Amino acid sequence: MKRILLIGFISIVFLCCQAQQKHALIIAIADYPTESGWSKINSDNDRTLLVPEFKRLGFKVTTLQNEQATKRGIIQSLSHLTKQIHPNDYVCIHFSSHGQQMEDNNHDEKDGLDEAVIPYDAHLSYKKDIYEGKNHLRDDELEEHLTTIRKKLGEKGTLLVTLDACHSGTADRDEEYVEDDDAPIRGTSAIFSSNPFFLSPENKKVEKQNILPQQEGMSSYCIISACQPFQRNFETKVEGIYYGTLSYALYQTLKEANHWNESYYPAIWQYARKLSIRQIPMVESTITF
Repeated sequence: MKRILLIGFISIVFLCCQAQQKHALIIAIADYPTESGWSKINSDNDRTLLVPEFKRLGFKVTTLQNEQATKRGIIQSLSHLTKQIHPNDYVCIHFSSHGQQMEDNNHDEKDGLDEAVIPYDAHLSYKKDIYEGKNHLRDDELEEHLTTIRKKLGEKGTLLVTLDACHSGTADRDEEYVEDDDAPIRGTSAIFSSNPFFLSPENKKVEKQNILPQQEGMSSYCIISACQPFQRNFETKVEGIYYGTLSYALYQTLKEANHWNESYYPAIWQYARKLSIRQIPMVESTITF
C-alpha cells in the first residue's frame, strides 16, 4: 500500500513539474548615462503598468531596469531565463528602451542595416577607439538567444517578444489621441556607423506581418515591434503620463485577459495601431493573425 502511495505521489509531482509555467522578463531602461548621448524616456512607467498584470495572470516576473540592463546584464538574464524554463512553458520578453539602426556587420541585411536594442551602456555615436558599438545588442545576437530559448521550450512552448524600441523615419500626426510635438522618441534617425556619410538603400515598405516558418523542435514565436524599421517610435500620453505605445497596448491587452495565450496577440497590434498613426507596429510570427 505504501509503495502504491509513493508511486502515486511521485507521479503527481512529475505531472506538476511538467505543467506549463509562465515567465516574463521585462527590460526597462529610462535613465541612460549622460555621456551616452541618449535622452531620458519613460520606460519606468511601462514597468509599473506591466508587472502587476503579468503577476495577476500567473507569470513569474523578472525585471531588469536602468543600470542593471547593461548588455552583459541583459545577456545574463536571457541565459538565466533559459535555464529556468521547461518544455511547454510560456515565455514573454519585453523591452522598453531606445533603439537604433546600425551598419550591418555581416552583410546579411538587404538594406545594409541591423536593428539594435540599446542597453544602458551603449552610446549613441561611433567614436573610433572609444566606442565602436560593442554594447549595442544587434538583432542577429538577440536572435541567437531567442533561438536557444525556443529550442528549450520545444514545439508545445510559446515565446512572445515585444520591442518598444525603434528608430528612423517619420509619420503623420494622429488627431484622435494625445500626441504632442514634445512626445519623447525611443530611438534616433542617426545610423550608427564608422562612416559619417553612410547611406542605406531606400526601403520604406510597410509590413503588418511577416509570416515565419514553424521549425521542427522549436516553440511558436511572435515578435511585435512598436514601429516599422524606417520609423521612429513616439511615446503616447495617457491622462498626462507618457508611456511607450507598444507597452501601453500590451498593458491594455493583459488587463482585459482572464488567461493568456496566442489569441491575444492581434489585440496588442490593434491597440498599438489605434494609439498612434505616426508609426505602424510590425509583427514577425509563426502564428498567423
